Amino acid sequence: MLLSLGLGETSYIPDALVGIAQDQVDLDLLAFLQCYGRDLLEWETMLFFIAHRGWCAPETLAAEIEEPVEVVARKLQELTDRKLVEERLLVTGPVYRLTEGRTLRRAVARLGKELLWPTATVS
Repeated sequence: MLLSLGLGETSYIPDALVGIAQDQVDLDLLAFLQCYGRDLLEWETMLFFIAHRGWCAPETLAAEIEEPVEVVARKLQELTDRKLVEERLLVTGPVYRLTEGRTLRRAVARLGKELLWPTATVS
């Protein structure tokens, strides 16, 4: 998107007229973000799981994003209830990982690829 100043007025010039079009909304990704990306802690949790494969203890995530363990544990439980994160109970306590569900996993991968980390790969 470009803003052009002409005769004291700003006007919008769509990217499609200048080169590669980027002025579009991905409705599938928007719906995903409305459900799973409503606060900063959810964003940080998704970022963490984009970069880290496998199971993770709440303490590990809390240390990585510098939040209290109790807050992170509560958020992980909420994301588990909404099926974005899976929980496994061990003797040492619960551990979590990104869902194995293809649709949600693909949405997190797209989020990482398109918005956050161009080199992120989540399969």
